[in-house]
Amino acid sequence: MMKVLVPYDDEELLEIMHEILDGHAEIIQSSRDIDSMLEAGSDVEIVTSGRVHGEFIRKSPHLRLIHSFGAGVNNIDASAVLEQDDLIVCNCHVNAVEVAEYAIMLLLSVAKNIIINDRTLRRGDWTYGWAGPRPNIEIRNKVCLIIGLGNIGSEIAKRLSCFNLTLIGVTHSGNSSHDHLVNQVVSINDLSPHLEEADFVILSLPLTKETRNLVDTDFISKMKSSSILINISRGGIVDESALYKALDSGAIFGAGIDVWWEYPSKRGGTAYPSNTPFHELDSVVMSPHRAAYSENIQEDQIRFVAENVLRFIKGESPHNIVDMTKGY
Repeated sequence: MMKVLVPYDDEELLEIMHEILDGHAEIIQSSRDIDSMLEAGSDVEIVTSGRVHGEFIRKSPHLRLIHSFGAGVNNIDASAVLEQDDLIVCNCHVNAVEVAEYAIMLLLSVAKNIIINDRTLRRGDWTYGWAGPRPNIEIRNKVCLIIGLGNIGSEIAKRLSCFNLTLIGVTHSGNSSHDHLVNQVVSINDLSPHLEEADFVILSLPLTKETRNLVDTDFISKMKSSSILINISRGGIVDESALYKALDSGAIFGAGIDVWWEYPSKRGGTAYPSNTPFHELDSVVMSPHRAAYSENIQEDQIRFVAENVLRFIKGESPHNIVDMTKGY
């Protein structure tokens, strides 16, 4: 019987894993730190976590499957994975629709000044009423770049189609199986002229060596002063200093950010999400990396992972195998 390491102290997660895997696998629970994982599970065949240190991978000779509960695998040591001959990594996309809805919410919140409107009116201040500063940005008849047209990007495109926008999908190759959802698909290598005409830029691509700091000073300098940037992918795709300077100077209209560069040491802790003071800017809508967190999504993710692990245990090919040479 295979052993499955679940490095979480979460009753719902463990209950669902037992419900689906009992009788097929031995479930072992640990904390998320490397020492606890090694002590409890260095002999396991399967780990269910989106954060797996290279030391654990290298010291677990029987490890055959790492399964993330989310889409991102940037916290799984790719070098260590690729050193192994028969280790695969899978991810989970059941949160794609929820993240897509959230991305559009961020876009509308920035474009329509929702946060500053709410904050000032709570003080009885009607400055941002009719004829006040920062008139709403219109969504209709504009151009939106969706950089990354995978599971999340395609769901964003589906939902934005009703806003009468020109949608341009951007992929690594310039091709996409979701090309029918947008007006055009272009290669990321041919991005510049489209960036200059875009009113909205939505980042929905994985963080890889190639995409780290993709949105830098040069990238932002090509954006319109009336444009809006939305990031629901990973903070590292954006150069935080370059974005802060652009927002602070008014070089772009605004940004909606759900993913960051700094995080608290524990869930629900306290920490500013950046080394630059985005929190002082009214042009930014800030969100604590919760785009995928909805009323049912956690259970849906756990069930998908457990059922996919069961497929693997039964000798079937699991869904969503990640190419770790690419990072997606």
